[in-house]
Amino acid sequence: MIPATVALHTTGSPADPAFLETQIRGVLNRSIRPTLRPGASVSYGPFVPWPLLPLVPGQTAAVNVTVTITGDAATAGVTGTTTVVIDNTAVPPATPAVLYLSDDPEYLQANGLVFQGTVDPGRPARLYYYQDDIGVPRDLDVVLTAKAPARVHVIASRAGPDLDVMSVGHTVSRDFLLFQRAGEGIVVDLEPGKPFIVRHDLLLQGEVVAGAIDLQVLNGEGATVSVVASAAGGRPEAYLDGPRIPLDGHHRHGRFDLTNYGDIAATYTVGGPDVSVKYGGTTPTLRNLDAGDPGRDYGDYGVVHRITFTLANPTGDEHLVYLYEKPLGGPVRSTFFVDGQLKELGCVRLRQPYWLMTYRLPPHSTGASTTLTMTDGGSFYPIELGVSATQPIAYTPPPGTPDGCSPVVSAPASPPPSVSPSVPPSPSPWPSLGPNAGR
Repeated sequence: MIPATVALHTTGSPADPAFLETQIRGVLNRSIRPTLRPGASVSYGPFVPWPLLPLVPGQTAAVNVTVTITGDAATAGVTGTTTVVIDNTAVPPATPAVLYLSDDPEYLQANGLVFQGTVDPGRPARLYYYQDDIGVPRDLDVVLTAKAPARVHVIASRAGPDLDVMSVGHTVSRDFLLFQRAGEGIVVDLEPGKPFIVRHDLLLQGEVVAGAIDLQVLNGEGATVSVVASAAGGRPEAYLDGPRIPLDGHHRHGRFDLTNYGDIAATYTVGGPDVSVKYGGTTPTLRNLDAGDPGRDYGDYGVVHRITFTLANPTGDEHLVYLYEKPLGGPVRSTFFVDGQLKELGCVRLRQPYWLMTYRLPPHSTGASTTLTMTDGGSFYPIELGVSATQPIAYTPPPGTPDGCSPVVSAPASPPPSVSPSVPPSPSPWPSLGPNAGR
């Protein structure tokens, strides 16, 4: 069935074209795929108008999408047009109070309920899931349900299925930080007995999927979020009432308190020692809200860290200082927003500082540099972030190179000619000075 119109409620300041295209395809999938006969497939496009334009809060748009459904040799194909009416609404940002971690069992060997948590009014929640299939092909669904009508704001990033676990984890963290900063999400109206599929994927043997989802109840009594594994081509509804499939004994699961966790501050003074902070380890770690549950979130997966360095230059001379990251647990990829600028690093392996940003500090100045970051599933932690007067390593190997992360392909091991491993790029201008500098 091809509907004449479909409503899509988005958020974002603005909601950019790539995000809107993804959400248009998502709302069409949720509307059309459940009606398809076995063996049928659906495709979308062209979109009119094209290219899509960004939407600011309060704007609406109508996009006409050509929908093509094909079947087997005995079934006639169908082509039609659906008008997707987009309403980009303003939703105030909300900080999650609780983190749900679903990484247990990491390797799915059975069908059933993998994880389930509640989202209460006035208590936003975040789900971070990381699951790998083992054995037969299997469907994985992330599902929202409610016992009474509810309206929920959803900000979600996802990656996979893929065999490259580090790329999957990196994509989730990078996209989640991007979506969260812009408030890009969707508003979902839940009804009892009608599960809302946030995500549906078919996993083949060895493939991993991961995702991060912020959930805020705008109206109603609350909602439930579930991660479900089912047979390929099956439906998740049969498993929503449990029981959970057996855990793997590694205790990578739980319900954790995010209150006041992830904010870190330190001060660097010119002429003094290097200053650094550490995150993603086992100390400190999030508090499990269920006292009797052995689950832990070692690695801080699903946590957005806000790290602020106060940079002081009490001398009468100008000085360069360097912001760096240093792996302490093994190979790692990272995404940072440093004073609002996106910084993606390749694969760092050596237990040495790698360059992230350069600041030129004027004489007798004080300011602040704030970094937002989130650990990547598939990378190794803890990690150190610090400030130094010594130049760090400027080159980080890109994925796929012999000195980079998986997958390994044939490529030169040396840095590209335009990058010197010993000389960082020119210093960025000091963002601002004063008590709120760099915020």
